[in-house]
Amino acid sequence: MLRYQMETLWIALAIFLVTYALISIRRFPKFKIDRPAAALVGAGLMIVFGVVKPDVAIGAINMDILILLVGMMILVAGLELCGFFEWVSLRMIKYSRNQFMFLVLTMVVTGFLSALVLNDTIVLLFTPIIIRTCRLLKSNPVPFLIAEALAANIGSVATAVGNPQNAYIATKTGISFLEFSAKLVPVSIVCMAVAILMLYLFYRKDIEKGSAQDYRRKILSEGWKAFEEELVKGDASTTAGIRKMKERRLGLYALLGITAATFIAFVASHVIDAPIAIIAFVGGVAALFTVPLMTDVKAKEMLAGVDWSIILFFVGLFVVLQGVRDSNLLADISNFFPGFGANETPTVAWLTALSALLSNLVSNVPAVLLLGEMIPITETQLWLALASSSTLAGNATILGAAANVIVVEKAEAKGVDVNFWKFTLVGFPIAMVTLFLSTLMLILLF
Repeated sequence: MLRYQMETLWIALAIFLVTYALISIRRFPKFKIDRPAAALVGAGLMIVFGVVKPDVAIGAINMDILILLVGMMILVAGLELCGFFEWVSLRMIKYSRNQFMFLVLTMVVTGFLSALVLNDTIVLLFTPIIIRTCRLLKSNPVPFLIAEALAANIGSVATAVGNPQNAYIATKTGISFLEFSAKLVPVSIVCMAVAILMLYLFYRKDIEKGSAQDYRRKILSEGWKAFEEELVKGDASTTAGIRKMKERRLGLYALLGITAATFIAFVASHVIDAPIAIIAFVGGVAALFTVPLMTDVKAKEMLAGVDWSIILFFVGLFVVLQGVRDSNLLADISNFFPGFGANETPTVAWLTALSALLSNLVSNVPAVLLLGEMIPITETQLWLALASSSTLAGNATILGAAANVIVVEKAEAKGVDVNFWKFTLVGFPIAMVTLFLSTLMLILLF
């Protein structure tokens, strides 16, 4: 029996290491393996080698996090199909008095929207818009794209639905949406202000080049409507977005109402005794039912906007970590990290440092799922530290967060190269400063 347990433990360890290595490396000389595929391979191996029984594997899948993600993604898909993001981008140009103001609006708007809905979906939709806008303003898009990625991560810290790891933490621990936001919104605001200042200092010369002031004068002299028509002329994507917004105006209004109602329900979730996962799913279903009734958008178009890869990524990781638990490997991993062993509780500072390291080795979602297995459910401060540190640490490198990868890959497809080392030279110091500030705030204020 003991020999069988040892064999199972070694098999689980091998599968766990291979899975996390594939998630971390992802690219090999002759082929590329995506994160969802790596996680699913690991899950399959755990089942095939008998570490996890099939019925246990199914039970290991946390449906709360999956339906929360699906619900929020449906809402975002509807907003995109109704032209909401093109409308936002044009307003950013309208109110940009100069290039610095455009930088501030890029980061604040991206951060705010990332707090409302999943940051990965925001950067997916916003990156092409920022590139188009920079070309119109005759600005180098690289500083603004890096700003977008950093802001998406920092803004997403603020709420339980800002990113997948926050959603997982909230559903696993039962921390209310209101408590989560009350403690992390101040962290997000302070870190955003610092990041704006630091990024401007890094890229001041590049940021100050451009035509935002000329556009501002033109808007004031000719009026916004005339200028808006000139701005979108010849730009197929923006023109299509504005057309969608005009043709689907009723659907957009309905979606904005549903989104607002969903967030009010999030805030009141502890009063109405409804899990935020159910609230998000009901909001998504309401959008899926309402928008096709009021516009020419089809339900399947909205469902196509759901990032099913992140859903499968979580499914695979849930099964892999179930294998880690069932094989008793988790106890050995816990003992490997000081402060996480039996009868031990890590400090906020140590958890932040470890979370930052793992998030940049294997990305923040798998880091949170692993560390989350070793933190007592009752330690709310530690869970909030894990949420903020894993997200803020993701700004250190391109590979630190999925949002960064999305920005870089979408930019590359548009002919803009965001160099790994240029990103790191800016992202790493900003990540370190914001991690220090977030840790200090969580220790002193809460």
